Amino acid sequence: MKKQLSSSHRRPGTGGPAPKKPKTRCGTVAIVGRPNVGKSTLVNALVGFRLSIATPKPQTTRERILGVLTRDTAQLIFLDTPGLHTPKNKLGAHMNVEAEEAARAADVIVYVAEANPRIERDETLERVASIGKGRVILALNKVDRIKDKAALMPILERYQKMHDFAAFVPIVASKGGEGSSNGLERLLDEISKQLPEGPFLFPEDEITDRPERFLAAECVREQVILQTRDEIPYAIAVTIDAWEEPASAKAVTRIEATIHVDKEAQRKIVIGAGGDKIKQIGTAARRAIEDLLGRRIHLGLFVRVEESWADDDRKLAELGYEKTKVE
Repeated sequence: MKKQLSSSHRRPGTGGPAPKKPKTRCGTVAIVGRPNVGKSTLVNALVGFRLSIATPKPQTTRERILGVLTRDTAQLIFLDTPGLHTPKNKLGAHMNVEAEEAARAADVIVYVAEANPRIERDETLERVASIGKGRVILALNKVDRIKDKAALMPILERYQKMHDFAAFVPIVASKGGEGSSNGLERLLDEISKQLPEGPFLFPEDEITDRPERFLAAECVREQVILQTRDEIPYAIAVTIDAWEEPASAKAVTRIEATIHVDKEAQRKIVIGAGGDKIKQIGTAARRAIEDLLGRRIHLGLFVRVEESWADDDRKLAELGYEKTKVE
């Protein structure tokens, strides 16, 4: 069910009668690539709102997350996708399907890759190009790590030989909002050119189609990953069990959530000695959710062991993941 974010997270300046506008463009934009190349960071920077969680761990994003950016004459509907990888379980297979379906259906594909001077072949790019019907734009990320900018040209030339890209754009996704030198405005311009003509599909002030419950659960999952670092594998899930809105706007929203792990040892790590770790996770997640919702919340967290849930079709379905087959 579609549900918009709170009014404090809707873009201002859209009230009143609007003057006639020139022809508009609108379409879906799949952000795809390998794990940990900066796809979620890029989507957050382009949309101007922190929709997708981003951590140093690979495969942090699990599902297509929709973010909307409306410009003067173009509406870009971004799909942040999981990193394409070799799956080790059914959850990994689900993540690959999410990314591949986004690429297959998108009007424009933005392929995000790191600026690697040693690149000779990119099998993930070959995979994306073989399934996507939309034009592909190369977003070469993290170019700030290359001190000699002349070294970028050979990298771009190698990618140009791999695929007939609609455009090549060097970017620094992590520096979104810090000026034109990050390449993001140019990337938006290149994407807008490739979109089909048509009316906007979303209200101009809408940012995402994801409900607040989903975004809150992602805030909790992000903090579990960040607070436990390498002690917990990425196979954790978070479900929202209860969401109680107060009668007064100044009162506290009460949220109860469960963190699902697949081993008893992981449960002990998440809880920590004397409950210290779960308190840290809860405090950081509460602050993130309050920032997201623009109001005070009470967050209750529970930890539950679901053995081998990432490889169990029934448990995957219970946790909100569609059934997929490992190829």
